[in-house]
Amino acid sequence: MFAVRTGAAFAGALLLVVAVMLGLRARHWLCLAGRSGIGARSEDEVRRALEPLRERGWRLRHGLRWQGGGDIDSVAIAPSGLGFTIETKTRTYDARHLDRVREQARWLGRRRRRWCRRGAVPVLCVVRAAGVERYEHRVLVVSIDRLVPVLWGVANSVDRGQSIELRGRSVA
Repeated sequence: MFAVRTGAAFAGALLLVVAVMLGLRARHWLCLAGRSGIGARSEDEVRRALEPLRERGWRLRHGLRWQGGGDIDSVAIAPSGLGFTIETKTRTYDARHLDRVREQARWLGRRRRRWCRRGAVPVLCVVRAAGVERYEHRVLVVSIDRLVPVLWGVANSVDRGQSIELRGRSVA
């Protein structure tokens, strides 16, 4: 009788441990799914913000697969052939994100020469920020409210053979 009770207690404890582990794992995946949903909404906002460029002859691509795994969130190509790879971040970013978008721009400039005959500029767009317009580790970092004016200004400056100017700071 004692052996039966001990076996049942052990089985019950084992089931409890498994249930807790599965609950923690489910919580982890739910958090990731929530973050993914937020990221998808931010990418949609960037898509909508870029749309007016299409009327000015720009070509837009979204979710472009590339060799580094995953995708390039957005690509905007000026009529002159200058491309922009745009990485979307909701609030925060770090050096890894800047490195990634720089590599995406290099890849786009090399592999899609017919699209971007004048090269590609790496851009990181922070959706939940305002008034951001700077050059950081050779990447244009802009908030969504400044995205279109900055891309337009950079494309026009490069077309005229000028250096790129952001908030009084020369970047190219």
